[in-house]
Amino acid sequence: MKALLLAGLMILPGAGTPNAEEFAVAKPGYAFAFPRDHGSHPAFRTEWWYLTGHLWAGDTGRRFGYQLTFFRQASPRTAWTGSSAWRSDQLHLAHAALTDEAGHRFQVDERLDRAGLLAGSAGDHLDVFQQDWRVEQGPSGRLHLRMTVRGAALELDLDPATPPVVFGEQGVSRKGADPSAASHYITYPRLEARGQLRLPEGPSLPVHGLGWMDHEFSSNQLDQGQVGWDWAGIQLRDGRSLMAYRLRRQDGSQDPFSTITEVDAKGRILRSTHAFEMRGTGSWRSPQSGAAYPIPLAIEAWGQRFTLVPVLPDQELRTGRSTGITYWEGACRVMDDMGREAGHAYLELTGYAHSLKGRF
Repeated sequence: MKALLLAGLMILPGAGTPNAEEFAVAKPGYAFAFPRDHGSHPAFRTEWWYLTGHLWAGDTGRRFGYQLTFFRQASPRTAWTGSSAWRSDQLHLAHAALTDEAGHRFQVDERLDRAGLLAGSAGDHLDVFQQDWRVEQGPSGRLHLRMTVRGAALELDLDPATPPVVFGEQGVSRKGADPSAASHYITYPRLEARGQLRLPEGPSLPVHGLGWMDHEFSSNQLDQGQVGWDWAGIQLRDGRSLMAYRLRRQDGSQDPFSTITEVDAKGRILRSTHAFEMRGTGSWRSPQSGAAYPIPLAIEAWGQRFTLVPVLPDQELRTGRSTGITYWEGACRVMDDMGREAGHAYLELTGYAHSLKGRF
């Protein structure tokens, strides 16, 4: 969920309302094939590739978090006129963020480009770029990530610990009662990470850690009455991974299509349910946007309870130069009900600074 991300994507001028004649809709029975489906799907209106992770510098224990999200959004071809060589019905947007726990820093950057020389995505395998930001997958299955953020630079090799996981039923992740409010949702829940991080002040540090990658493509993500979502990608120390998204309705209630899914260490889906709870155990108010976010946040399902505790409270992205969305997205510790650290997570909270209604 984004994705994300999910951050959300704004409705672009002239984009119109998505319909079956203009864009494909996620439907049951889609035949996934890899590496093809790691690539771009221009028949769908919206697509994103979302990478996050926790990193440690050498043997020092110094902790960092990273987020790199690429968005592709199409407009109906009828919305584009003229004969310019730069004419395109595909826009690319990207967000990058770096969390430095010890330095008490959260740095963010964003980009917006038309498809072409400055941004693009391959159609037959994973290779997405925006200016000097890039993620690509080689024949061995290894991913390579490159990003810069406000003077910092990160380069990682990411080795999938499991095959890709497809969330949902019959290949479709439903987001609402409307059948079109759905996506095809692919995830690498565990990526073994190694690489180099250069900090703004100059030193380059060897880093290692654990990453997560989501890839979704759809033409409609939100149903009527939904204003935002809370999403978590959780990596437990016992090898399990949890993906949860709570879709929030206008009255504050949890939409029945909200879902949590448990994946084992081999990438097999063990169980999934709509019967779970996500609730804030505290609150943090952004001094910039004024939004109040429910963090720390507790998740309860199948008789288990975990609390996601941010490594820094201020991990808010305000993306006025790209998607126009303000949201909270950050690295968290996962604590069990005995107060012990049980894993790592990335948490995304949208719809608190403003509703996402009408932006999809």
